[in-house]
This record gives sequence, structure tokens and C-alpha cells, in this order.
Amino acid sequence: MGDSPVEDLYERVRAVVAATADAPQSGLASVAPGIRVLALRTPTLPPAAHTNVYLVGPEGGPVAVVDPGSPYPEEQAILDGLLSEIPISRVLLTHHHADHTGGAVALAKKWNVPIAAHALTAKRLAGKVVVDELIEDGEVVHGATAVFTPGHAEGHLVFEVGEVAIAGDMVAGVGTILIDPDEGDMAQYLASLERMRDRDERVLLPAHGPVITDGQRKLTEYLAHRRMREQRVIDALTGAPKPLHALVETVYSDTPRILWGLAERSLLAHLGKLEREGTARSVDGGLWSR
Repeated sequence: MGDSPVEDLYERVRAVVAATADAPQSGLASVAPGIRVLALRTPTLPPAAHTNVYLVGPEGGPVAVVDPGSPYPEEQAILDGLLSEIPISRVLLTHHHADHTGGAVALAKKWNVPIAAHALTAKRLAGKVVVDELIEDGEVVHGATAVFTPGHAEGHLVFEVGEVAIAGDMVAGVGTILIDPDEGDMAQYLASLERMRDRDERVLLPAHGPVITDGQRKLTEYLAHRRMREQRVIDALTGAPKPLHALVETVYSDTPRILWGLAERSLLAHLGKLEREGTARSVDGGLWSR
């Protein structure tokens, strides 16, 4: 099983849901000036099956490698083969999840380069990945500006190069973004989406799936979707107190039942936000009400 409840849920979903929606390109592909991408197979959430590794820097290097997430030696060998001809300066991590960090240690060791991430990511990775350099909000690293965007993960960073943003798991080109209350925070996630939109990030490079060319529209869609879901939670809390499973059935009636385990985690994130705002409250026996 995985190293966290989220990883365990991912494994259960992978057992029954086919990962077919993000067949990778062959080799490196240019996605923006000074940014190339390579999709490597990772243990991520279906329908995605790959995590995008981004190389930031000139064609001849040196480059910073963002989110080398594959733990599989054959996938790591593909990246190593490409980097044998391109000098590498460091490994950058958007956040701590295994499908973003699974190849970081092997890559850093092979090329004798540091791993850099936010301090909260370093804390989450303690005992598994040594983070050599801590990155703060607004810091420029290898030509990319780090933007602190907590919510999906407490130490999440987006890396901006001009109007292009390497978005990590803030948005997805395929699949969905889980906000789990043990590792993230719904209020912070919404605030981070707002912050990205305010920064006028026009092109988003997600960790999973293709380039998102209309970043402003995608961020607006994500905000609208989460607010729609929050309103459904508020509506479902009307009347007698209800257990989580009943709320999931109502709030996520448009979601396949096989994903209700993940939906329950997202529901708890919504409920936690609403509870702090005084709109929801937990009562005895695990029930929730207005």
C-alpha cells in the first residue's frame, strides 16, 4: 500500500479504473520558450498514467528539472539518457506527492545536483527525500519565479517563466485535483487559484495532461466548479444532521460511485472550510448539519 491515506486511495482507484487518457509523446517536446516536457509513467490517479517532467533552460543547458516523479527504473533511464547531453543544475519540486518526487533522489544522485523545494514540502519528505535548498515565495530559481500556492499540498509551488506557469497539481489537463484534508486545505486552494488568476498566467503547464493554452479561462472554470460543489454541500446540509456517506451520495451524485472514496476526502475538505466559516458543524456520531 502507499505511504499515506491518499496514496492508498490512489491504489484502490488504479485497481479498477483504466489509465488511458494521457498517452505520452515520444521524447522531449517544446511547450514554451525555454521549457520542454517529457511525460513519464508514474503511480498517479487515473485516468492519468504519467507525470510531466519539465526542463527549464536553454536547449543546450543547463536546465532545472521539475518534478521527476517516476519511481520506475526504465522510465528514469529515459530521462537520464536525455540529460546525458544536457547539463542539469538542480531538481525542483512543486510538492511532496509520490508521483512528483519518485525519481528525484535517483536523479539528483546520478548527476550530483541539489533538490530544491518549499520548506513545508521538505518537512513532508523528511526521511524519504533530502531537500538541499529551500525555496521561498517570490524567489527566482534558474530563471523561474516560485509562487507559493498551498491547498492541494501545504508546500505547493508554481514556477512561472514569463506568462507561462508550471502548475504542478493546481490544475490538470486530464483527470481531477484532489484536496485531501490530511494534506491540503480547501480555503487555501481556492485562494491559490485566485492568486494565480490575478497574476495573469496565460499558459498553464500541468503535471498531468496537455498544455492549457487559456490559463485564465481554466482557472475561472476551476473556481466556478469548486464553488458549485461547495453550494451543493451547503444545500445538502439542510434539515436533519446527516452522515458522510449520505452527503457523498447527494453532493457527488454526478460522480461515478467507484470514485466516492476520493469524493469523501474532498467533501471533508469542503466541510472543514465551511465549519471554520460557521456554515457547517459536526455533531455527535459523525453527523453534519448547518
